[in-house]
Amino acid sequence: MSLIQRLQVPDRPHNSGDYSGPRVALIHGFMARRLMQHHLLHYLRNNGLSDVTMYGHLHSVDAISDDLQAVCSEGRSIVVLGYSQGGFQAVKVARELEQRGVSVALLISIAAGGLGRIFPGRWGFEPRNIPANVDVCLNFFSKGDLLGCDRNHQMNEAVGSRASQRVENHVFHAHEGVSHIDLVKCYPDEGVRPAVRTHVIERIVAEIGRLPKPKKL
Repeated sequence: MSLIQRLQVPDRPHNSGDYSGPRVALIHGFMARRLMQHHLLHYLRNNGLSDVTMYGHLHSVDAISDDLQAVCSEGRSIVVLGYSQGGFQAVKVARELEQRGVSVALLISIAAGGLGRIFPGRWGFEPRNIPANVDVCLNFFSKGDLLGCDRNHQMNEAVGSRASQRVENHVFHAHEGVSHIDLVKCYPDEGVRPAVRTHVIERIVAEIGRLPKPKKL
């Protein structure tokens, strides 16, 4: 197995037991596997989300969609969260699920833009247009992040496709000095920017926590 293939192997939960919460797909960016494992993946699992799988940004959209769609019959919510190159892939997954008639309760995009657009697989694709099957979209970016923010900052703002969608754009201004890595850093406590902790990390957990639970039969 090549290095690229190893970086795309999903990091799946060992045992979710009788967990009935949302199924979460976490998609990391280019060379960000260990960063996401040590930070957002660990943080989400440590906050009671037992069914979180991390995928690589080159992992098959169909395969990720298959994993997510599998919980539809259980009435469980679907969450797709992508960082950097993974943010592009997250929107592609949401679009594939739309074609299958599957709803996405929450789509989260973090720092998907900037230099990430130079990859051929992203040409002709606009990650800011949110498909109609998404109920809520949170889009985070920092104007001080050249890797994940376009020079034309308006290009970073996600746009919904139906009136009943809730689409929120959360921007950090350049003077705040929030870097590409800062946006997903969860540990150690003293190394996490307070604004990022409040407006990104804790907000994500709170938003997932508000998703409806399956009704008991």
